[in-house]
Amino acid sequence: MCGIWKSPPEREMEPEHYAKLPRTLKVINITGGEPFLRKDLVEIVRQIHLRAPSARIVFSTNGLLTDTIATSVSEIRKFHKLVGVGVSIDGLEKTHDRIRGVDGTFKRAVSTIERLKKIGIRDLRIGMTLLPDNVDEAKRVFDLSRQLGIEFTVTFAHNSQIYFQKTDNPSLHANDLAIQSLTDVLRAQLLSTHPKDWFRAYHIRGLIDSEIRREFIQKCKAGSRYFFMSPSGNVFPCMVMDNPMGNLGDAESWNGVFRGDVEERTLRAVSECRQDCWMVCNTRSLVLTHPLKAGSGVVANKIRAMLKESKST
Repeated sequence: MCGIWKSPPEREMEPEHYAKLPRTLKVINITGGEPFLRKDLVEIVRQIHLRAPSARIVFSTNGLLTDTIATSVSEIRKFHKLVGVGVSIDGLEKTHDRIRGVDGTFKRAVSTIERLKKIGIRDLRIGMTLLPDNVDEAKRVFDLSRQLGIEFTVTFAHNSQIYFQKTDNPSLHANDLAIQSLTDVLRAQLLSTHPKDWFRAYHIRGLIDSEIRREFIQKCKAGSRYFFMSPSGNVFPCMVMDNPMGNLGDAESWNGVFRGDVEERTLRAVSECRQDCWMVCNTRSLVLTHPLKAGSGVVANKIRAMLKESKST
């Protein structure tokens, strides 16, 4: 679902460049490729911490470098407490190893989760990407997350030249197996006693309900509430839109990224964008930007699930 691993090496920003990020950041996802391959990752996070000390920092990892991940996260927690980790698992053992292309990757990912739990990481989740090879396994991986006592997020494989560097992932929004598997997860989350699960269910509802996605497209706040930045420092409105706003490494400050009419052109491009994308960062932004509407949708889903459950019993 991703072609990043095929990309040739490029110039990457030095740790001190990250000290120019905006101070207003609240949630930062450090992803890859595999972020724990960076030898200077701890120093990068130290610079981010100095700039945005109250931000929640979440790492997305394949979980293969167990010792490196545990050591790095432990070191980072000495100066930044709000640290989370999302470990990619794309199915149960055979499916995951087949998708990843290397035997043993499932066991190593689970081992990393258990190690992170042991050192006290509570903000911990499985991140699953659905594609034709695993559309029927969302509920099984969700059940695995419950067995491990951690959170679960899921999304479809998206296309993006600037991030995933892949543009031929098929749409799965109408795939019957995907819808059934996701519906099972949605129901379990709505019956949970944890409100956070209800909001994750809202995200899943958007994956299978085109009306929710269409409404979101009209309200997208990419480039203003959130952004994507490549390792080389190029700043984009989101992970999908190939509309470069500037380069943080080359700018003197964050404001220096937005030269000329960049901000105006970006917001116009976002308002005209009609890409059918629905990722966790999008959902979070929608909820934060329109809390009453999103909250009413979450509550309505919860009530429907409870009524359906009471009728079935």
